[in-house]
Amino acid sequence: MEATRMGFGGLSVPLSLTPNLSLIPQRLLDKHNLSLKPVKIHHLVCVRSTKSSDDLETSRPSTYFSPSLWGDHFLSVSLDHTEFVELEREIETMKPLVKDMLMSSQSSDKEKIRLIHLLVSLGSSYHFDKEIQDILKHSFTKLDDIIVEEDDLETISIMFEVFRLYGHKMSCDAFDRFRGGDGRFKESLAKDVRGMLQLFEVAHLGTLSEDIMDEALRFTRNHLESLTSGNVSSASPHILKHIQNSLYIPRYCNIEVLVAREYISYYEQEEGYNEILLKFAKLNFNFCQCHYIQEIKTLTKWWKDLDLASKLPYIRDRSVESHLGGLGPYFEPHYSLGRIIVAKTIMIIVVADDTYDAHATVPEATVLTEYFQRLNIGADDKLPDYLRIVLENVFEVMGEIEQEMRPKGRSYSVKQVLERFKIIAMAYKQLTEWARTGHVPTFDEYMKVGLVAAGMGDYAGYCFIGMEDIDEKEAFEWLNSNPLLIDALNVLFRIANDVGTYETEINRGEVANGLNCYMKQYGVTKEEASRELRKMYIYNKKVVVEEFMNSHDRVPRQVLLRCLNFARLFDVIYTEGDGYSEPKGKIEHFMTSLYVHPIPLS
Repeated sequence: MEATRMGFGGLSVPLSLTPNLSLIPQRLLDKHNLSLKPVKIHHLVCVRSTKSSDDLETSRPSTYFSPSLWGDHFLSVSLDHTEFVELEREIETMKPLVKDMLMSSQSSDKEKIRLIHLLVSLGSSYHFDKEIQDILKHSFTKLDDIIVEEDDLETISIMFEVFRLYGHKMSCDAFDRFRGGDGRFKESLAKDVRGMLQLFEVAHLGTLSEDIMDEALRFTRNHLESLTSGNVSSASPHILKHIQNSLYIPRYCNIEVLVAREYISYYEQEEGYNEILLKFAKLNFNFCQCHYIQEIKTLTKWWKDLDLASKLPYIRDRSVESHLGGLGPYFEPHYSLGRIIVAKTIMIIVVADDTYDAHATVPEATVLTEYFQRLNIGADDKLPDYLRIVLENVFEVMGEIEQEMRPKGRSYSVKQVLERFKIIAMAYKQLTEWARTGHVPTFDEYMKVGLVAAGMGDYAGYCFIGMEDIDEKEAFEWLNSNPLLIDALNVLFRIANDVGTYETEINRGEVANGLNCYMKQYGVTKEEASRELRKMYIYNKKVVVEEFMNSHDRVPRQVLLRCLNFARLFDVIYTEGDGYSEPKGKIEHFMTSLYVHPIPLS
C-alpha cells in the first residue's frame, strides 16, 4: 500500500497535552469540597474497578457495538442524474426573483433584515451570501437610527439574531425597552407569542457578560412551556408545534439543515406565505438531499470495499452517522467533497478510537501510539495483525485523500491533520491505561487528557481539507494558535460525550469518565455532578458565541461558521444519549427526514 509506505513527517505543530482549563470555571470546581461536605456513601455511584491492576493491564475488553442501522440501504436507492439537472435548472431560474426581493430599493432596512432571517430559516441564504453581507454591513452602521422607535419584540429579536449570526455584535441593550421599572421583562409580552418564541431563540446567542439574555431565556421558556402544556391556547396548531420543536431543540442547538427542514413545513402553514420563497426553499432542500444521497452512496461503497466492519468486529459501523458529522458543519451543495472527506476521516479515526477504547490491551495501545507518532509502519513483523490492519487503513485512507487534494493544491491540510492526530493518539493511550487499570483520576486530571482527546481542532482540520473557498495555510495558522474558540468546543464535546455515554462506559468498565471523575473528586451524586457539568457546558457555549463574533475581523466567516456549527451538532448527536454509537429514537428520525423523505413540491 503506497500510503502505508509513505511518511507524513516534517511539520511543526505547536500542540501539547496542556489544554486550557480556565474554561472550566473554578467557582464550579470549588463548589464541592470533601472536607466541608459529609459524603453519604449510599448516595454515590462513582464506579471503581474490583479487579487487580495486573489483571486489567493484560485483559482485553469485550465491547461490541450494535450493527449499522442502514447497512447497504443507500446502494439500492436510485438517483437519476436528470433529477439533479432539473432541480438545479429550476433553482437557477428562480434565484433572480429572490435576489430582486432582497435587493429591492423599495424595501426598508427592517424589511430586508426580516427577509434575510426568513432565507436563513428556510436554508436558502447561502445563495445570496455576498449580497446579505453587504446589506448588513451597511445597515449596521445606522443601527441606532433603525431601531430607535422600534417596539416590536419579534422585529428586535430578528435583527439581533441576523446581525450576530453575520458577525455584527448588536448590543443586548436593545432589549431594555421590553423591561419594566423593576428591571424584569414585562409580563404583557407573554401575549406576543411570535415575539416570545423569537426572543427565546436569540437568547441562545448571549455571551458571558450578558445577564439579560439569561433572564430572557428563563422568561420565555417558562411562558412558552406554559403555553404548550395548557388545554386552551389562542395560538394556531402549527405555531404550537413549532414552539414544541424549539423547546425540544432550540435553533442554535440544532444543525442548519434540520432547522430548514422543519421551518419549511412550518412556513407553508403560515397565512400569506410567499409562494416564490417557499418553492425556492423546497427545491433547494431537495437539491441538497440529492447530493447527500449520492455522497452516502459513495461512502457506503467505499466502506464496504474496505471491509473493516468484518475485519475488526469491535468497531462502530456508522457510515451514515459519519456523513451527519460532515453535514453538521456545512450543508451547502458546493461542500459535497468536503462532507465526503470529513465523513471518511471521522470513520477511519473512529476505527483508531474504538481500537483504543474497545479492544487493545495497554501494551498494544502503547505500540499503536508509537506507530502513530512515526506515521509509518515499516516492516515490523511482530505487529499484531489487527493493529496492522488499523494502521494500514488509517495511513492509506489519509494518503488517498492527500493524493486527491494534491492537484487542487490542498495537500497541506491533510498533513496537518495527521500531525495533529499524533497528539490525540497520546491522549487515547492515557485513557486506555486508566480504563484497563480501573483508575478513576480526579476531574482536573481527567480533563487535561480528555480535552485533548476531544479533538475539535482536528475536526476543524477535517473540514478545512475540502473547503476550497479558504486559504488552507491561513486557516491552519489560526488553528495552530490554539484559539479560545477551539478550546471551548473541546469542553463542549467532552462534557456532552461523557454525560451522553456515561451509562454505556461504566457498564463496560471504562471508569475514567468525566462525570464519574467529578463525582469522585467532589464527593457528589450523579445528579449533582450532571448539574455542575451542565453549568460548564452553558458557560462554554457562551464562550463559543463570543469568540465567533469577536473573531470576524481576523478569521474568515466560513471558518468561524464551521466552528459555531460544531457546537450545534453536539446538541443534536447527544440529544438522547450517544446518537452516533446508538442511533435510535430521535437521531434516527432526524436522519430519515434528511436522507429518505424529499419535500413534496405541491
